[in-house]
Amino acid sequence: MNTRRNPFLSALSLLGLSALFFTLGCGDRGPERVARIRAQYEARLNGFVVRDLPAEGETPARQEILLDILVRRDGRDSLAGLTLDLSVAGAGGAEKARRRLWVDTSGIDKGVEVQVTATVADLNYQPGDGFHVEVRHPIPVAERGDYREFGANP
Repeated sequence: MNTRRNPFLSALSLLGLSALFFTLGCGDRGPERVARIRAQYEARLNGFVVRDLPAEGETPARQEILLDILVRRDGRDSLAGLTLDLSVAGAGGAEKARRRLWVDTSGIDKGVEVQVTATVADLNYQPGDGFHVEVRHPIPVAERGDYREFGANP
């Protein structure tokens, strides 16, 4: 029985194992990691309240819209916050505005749906308007600068 090993095959095996450990330890970093974690979140609108705020001194009357949003995380990793896409449609169904909302997701455990509240003050709400929120993914590389979590790179 031949018990001698080929040094070339041993070196090749060692190199392969080193590459595998390097990939597992360092392969998922920066923006790609954020994109992967974002894909494990879901968000949906639970309800909204429109408050008409009266004029005060030199501040004109304005509207404030409180959005109650249910957010869920299904992955192991988490983000401290998440940028949601908000779409506003008029009574006829046509989109009339689009915004991005930052919500705190630091307290959301895996598999748990949590209600968060976001306030929007720069919309002209009309009766019959509707709102839709989502965790958009994938986010094109060219648009990642518009999403706060990509700047944090956890």
